[in-house]
Amino acid sequence: KKKDVERLVEFQNKFKWDFQIEETLFNNEYKAIIITDDNQKIIWVNEGFKDMTGYSLAFLKDKSPKILQGEKTSRVALDQIRAQLATDSFCQTSMVNYRKDGSEYMCEIKIYPVHNSNHKVKHYIALENEALLN
Repeated sequence: KKKDVERLVEFQNKFKWDFQIEETLFNNEYKAIIITDDNQKIIWVNEGFKDMTGYSLAFLKDKSPKILQGEKTSRVALDQIRAQLATDSFCQTSMVNYRKDGSEYMCEIKIYPVHNSNHKVKHYIALENEALLN
């Protein structure tokens, strides 16, 4: 987690985020972190994300997290995410995602809107864990 905190603090300084990085990371269990811009384009993932999905940052940069979705991804969960993000609200859900090799995994996701110093959402931080598939 220390490495993740250090990297997110760099982003915080660069983008002037108004966000409690250490509190958020240390108070939540996660393996993977994804940071997207306000257009849902990936700007950074941690090593845990690569370990969990097989996708590297070099491959994912400027792509949408939709790349992880597939046939069994819940449309209800996706609608919930869209609705929450449209109101700049925190979102928590679970859904089936797909690794680079095509295998399924159940992903528990917490998405935090990140405001800048002008109180505008400019990025999103998603903390993710793999759960057991039913």
